[in-house]
Formats: sequence, C-alpha cells, structure tokens
Amino acid sequence: MSSAIHIYISPDTAQQELIKHTLNTIFFNKGLTCVFTDHKDDELITVGYSDQNDFVVSEQFHQLLAQSVFSHQQQLSDNGNIVNKFGGTDFISTISYLVNSFQEYYDTDPDQYGRFKYTNSLQHKLNSVENNTVQQIIDYLFSSHPKLSGLKTTNRKSRVFLTHDIDSVYGAVKEDGRYALDKLMPFEILRLIYNASLGKPDWMNMERIMKIEAEFGYKSNFYWLLVKNKQNSDYDFHSSAINKEFTSVKQRGGENGIHKSMGRSTFAEEIKTFGSLPQGNRFHFLKFTLPGGYDLIEENGLKLDTSLGFSPVFGLRNSFGQPFRPFNLAQNRPYNFVEAPQILMDRTFYNLNMPLVEAKKKFFDFVEKNKYNCVFTLNFHNNFFTELKYRGYTQLYRDILAGLKEMGIEGIMQSQIIEEYRKL
Repeated sequence: MSSAIHIYISPDTAQQELIKHTLNTIFFNKGLTCVFTDHKDDELITVGYSDQNDFVVSEQFHQLLAQSVFSHQQQLSDNGNIVNKFGGTDFISTISYLVNSFQEYYDTDPDQYGRFKYTNSLQHKLNSVENNTVQQIIDYLFSSHPKLSGLKTTNRKSRVFLTHDIDSVYGAVKEDGRYALDKLMPFEILRLIYNASLGKPDWMNMERIMKIEAEFGYKSNFYWLLVKNKQNSDYDFHSSAINKEFTSVKQRGGENGIHKSMGRSTFAEEIKTFGSLPQGNRFHFLKFTLPGGYDLIEENGLKLDTSLGFSPVFGLRNSFGQPFRPFNLAQNRPYNFVEAPQILMDRTFYNLNMPLVEAKKKFFDFVEKNKYNCVFTLNFHNNFFTELKYRGYTQLYRDILAGLKEMGIEGIMQSQIIEEYRKL
C-alpha cells in the first residue's frame, strides 16, 4: 500500500463510522489507506455537511437512514445519485448506499422465493445492472477531484472466482432422461440408467470439472447442500460417494463451503453436519434478505458469503464488482465477513433461453470494461457439465476459461478473498 491519506470529518456529521468505512473502501480500491484525524488542516481531505468541505455529504441521507427509510425512490435522485443540500452529488453516500445494498433493507415485496425482486431495484429502473457504477464513480473521483487526482494510485488486475453450487447429483436420470426421451435418444436413456445403477451418476462429475479447470491453470470452490429434501439436495452429504468428491476437491487444491439450504434448518445445524466451520457460504436459490442474511453469516462465524447476485439477470446486484465488507448499521461498524458478489450464473442464461454465443459475448464485454479492480464471480452448477438438457454449457465454460487465460486473468480462491478483503 502507498502512504496514508489523512482525512478530517466534521464533528457535526452523523454516520461517521459509515463514512469512514466507505472512504476505506474507496481508497483501498486504489491501493491507498486512510488515517482519520480530529484536527482540521487545509492540507487534509475534509468531509461534512458544509460546502466548505472537499466532500459535502447529504444530511438528509443520514436522517432517512436513522428513520429506517431505505427505498431508492426516497433516497436517490432520478439519475441514481444522492444529492446534498447544495444540489451537488454526494459521491460518498451514493457509494455507501449502492455497495451495501441498502435498497433491499426490510423489503416488503419479495418474489415467490422470498428474495428481493430485480424488477424493484434501482438497477432495473436505470437499466444499469451490467454497469460497475461504484467503480466508475471511484475512477471519476480520482481523475477529477483536485485533492485526489495527483495521488499515486494502484489498480489491481481483475481476477476470476470460480464457484460451483452442488444442488443435485442424482437428477440426470430424470432431467437428462426426459430430454433424451423427447429427442428420441433411447441409448442415452439406457446409459443414464446404467451409470446410475453403478453408483456413477452423470452429475457426480466434480473430478471432470476440476480437470477442465486444470487444463487452463485454474482451481475452484464448491458449495454443498447439507439438507436432503425436495427443496434442497437429492444427496446425503455424509454418504461415501459425496465424501469421496468432497475430499477430492481438497486434494486437488480446491476449496469447499456451505450452500445454506432453504427451510427451517439453521446455520448451526448445517455447520455441525459439515463437520467444521466452513469459510464460505452461498444461500441456495440466492434466498436471503437484508440485513437478516448478513446478520446470520456473521453470527455463525463465516468469513465469506457469495450470494449477492440477481437470479433473473447477469450483472451486479450492488453495482460494485469487488468483494467488500458490508456495513452493519445496527451496530455501527463493518461486518466481520467479506461479500463477494456473484456476477454470472449458468441458470440465468438457461432460464432466459439465451443463445450461448450471446452469453459468452455478454460476459466478455463486461470483462473488457472491467480489466482492473474487479473479481468476476462465476457460478456454474455441476449439472450444467453434461451434454443433454444442458448441452453446450461445458463448452461455454471452456471458452470462458480459455478467454480469461488468454487475457492473463488469474484465479482467486475464497481463502484468498478473505485474507485480502477483510483488511477493509
């Protein structure tokens, strides 16, 4: 890191800990650190409600937070920014609002799975879900603000975080079998049944996934369901077959985590089933709400979550492409875990019936625009590595890895994300 930047926040400013955390996030993004001082000096960067400050924050934003008003319709202007009382854009509060997904807090209009609806989001309103808006704001500040433009900054080359949710391993006979039946492929039906009878179902393919990744010099992270029922997994996590795959992941240098189930099972119960405290989690079906979901992650001692993505669309649920530590408003401090936003999920493209050539282009268009200061979190389920119902997705994955390797984009594991971004 470069030398520290000294910052003074006017004592009459509310939400000072939130401001400090947001500034830490901004400066960390550029390879800089902050030191906050109680002594005002013209050479310092100053923050407050007065227009005499370098950054003028919105008092109304803080007042609305104190009143638990979170909706973007009430907090943000029509162009998606928070405005201070002088009519200027409050970049700090805008970043605070976006990064922490405050628009989702205490949502009263969830979808059928209890999730925050994409159609209710600011990203939908502005058609901005594929925009790394927070990064664009940060880049703008460091190129235009007189006290920031001269600073020597560092940009991290973007990396890829490869993840796999393991929802089903025995579903091939039913799902691929139905596809084969519809396509009049009797030998494929027989093959699926035969493989399953031998205890080698087609979706028990973690070794295949890791071999594909190894061809391109990557490793990945697997998230396992701990509850077997209709809502969740079709496998017993403690079975010898699953244990073999779980162990193989570790032996090959991959990492395992928990895929928190839907239903009444608690984190504590599932962690006990897991056998040790996992480092990371992704909620099954991305089913969680805020701030309750974040509270659960922290209360149960996990260090990383990677659930922050919109299931219906590709892109950024909080308009920020880097892992970050969310802010705990109730306790007036950052949470102790890292959130790594999910950008791409195979099921999204499948449900949209998107041609895979278009899906590939969409992803690499995003990569081209975000070569620095981004972590591309990909979620490819194991059942998509087959050539019947999900034909073509294995090749899409290969094409993505090949393209990323050619661009020199390295992989990052959940343990590395935790180590690097918990410093915030």
